[in-house]
Amino acid sequence: MMKIFKKLLPFQTTEAEKPIHAGEVYYLWEGLSSAYKLIGILELNLMNTEDAQLQTYLKGLTTATFALHIKKLEDILKNEGFTVPPRPSSKTLQGGPGTGQEVQLTDKEVIRNIVGFGQVYIMFYTRAIMACTRESVRDVFLDLMNDYIRVYKFLLDFGKKRNHFVPPPPATAKKDSLNMNEVGILWEELTSRYLSQVNMEIYLASTKDKDLINLITWGLNEIVIPQMEQLEAVLKNEGITIPPRPPLRQYQYSPGQVNKIRTSDEELLGILTVAFQAAIALHTRALTIAYRDDLIELCEKLLFNELKGFEKLMALAKARQVLSNPPVVSSLRI
Repeated sequence: MMKIFKKLLPFQTTEAEKPIHAGEVYYLWEGLSSAYKLIGILELNLMNTEDAQLQTYLKGLTTATFALHIKKLEDILKNEGFTVPPRPSSKTLQGGPGTGQEVQLTDKEVIRNIVGFGQVYIMFYTRAIMACTRESVRDVFLDLMNDYIRVYKFLLDFGKKRNHFVPPPPATAKKDSLNMNEVGILWEELTSRYLSQVNMEIYLASTKDKDLINLITWGLNEIVIPQMEQLEAVLKNEGITIPPRPPLRQYQYSPGQVNKIRTSDEELLGILTVAFQAAIALHTRALTIAYRDDLIELCEKLLFNELKGFEKLMALAKARQVLSNPPVVSSLRI
């Protein structure tokens, strides 16, 4: 999915990048220290399970986290002249897998712990993506988030096959029905898309800027409306009524004539940035709540479609030099 996603990104630039800003350093450092903690969690669970298959998965996760995630984040910080925190000592030196402690975790608890931490890390990397304005750093976090989503789905499926989870009650009497949490998050997603339609149509009437008009029109027709239709279809197939769509405002005014209080094009870009960030956060939350396989795939698709739109927006905002970045920082000697 990531390869296809990156091919679709517009406005690719080759300009020399400035030193990373304080927000990017924070997320790089926090991502690195969190990965160290994740290693400790994985090894702790490894030492507390006697299930050979689960031990294999945990060993693979530990190796991949060290080789791929930690090294990527360490390399970026080192290349900017920053020191990195010391790596933690391995718990596997204390004995073989299954050695455990006096009070052991069950295999069910191990799976639930890892899946729960996976949900937290996916949300963390989503926030990191939205905070980073340097494209190369943002791409690293995109790759890491994609890795975590893939592992999360695998472990969730592993636990579901063993009946390790207790999902909320079904929302309807239909076989394999959505559960109550899933219906709630779908309803929240749908009403959010309705609000997005209203806002984007108002934004269209608030600007005469061709680039902004093209971006908003693309977002409305390629993201908001298709997502709205997909969410409505899922709820309808479950026999659940949906709220009425908002009235169209797109053709009520000529562009730039929406009301007496006008927003500048720069302010409009800032508003759109927050709107995309809110939608991305909502999709991420939906992904970590979804339990049924088809809904997980839908939420993942919604998330990456939104990220594609966010990349378009960031490229335009960067070209217009309207990004409100934190101070630039570096430990490199000039």
